[in-house]
Amino acid sequence: MKSFLSIKPLIAAISVLIISFSIEFLQMGNLLYHLNLQNNTIAKLVLGSTFQTSDLVAYTLGIITVLIIEKIGNKN
Repeated sequence: MKSFLSIKPLIAAISVLIISFSIEFLQMGNLLYHLNLQNNTIAKLVLGSTFQTSDLVAYTLGIITVLIIEKIGNKN
């Protein structure tokens, strides 16, 4: 996101987290079925097909890691 937009790291991180959480929660509602894309390999790859709480934890830990690295990198 920061490659394309000139925004602060925290804003980028929150935006990415909101997008990833949104996609994950849409999986809970079986989005691919409602869009009639359940047999589309590319749609399954991009949007995923199953909700997992562990994914939410992984997204959050990833964002925290990126923010820590950004903070350390900006000290130099």
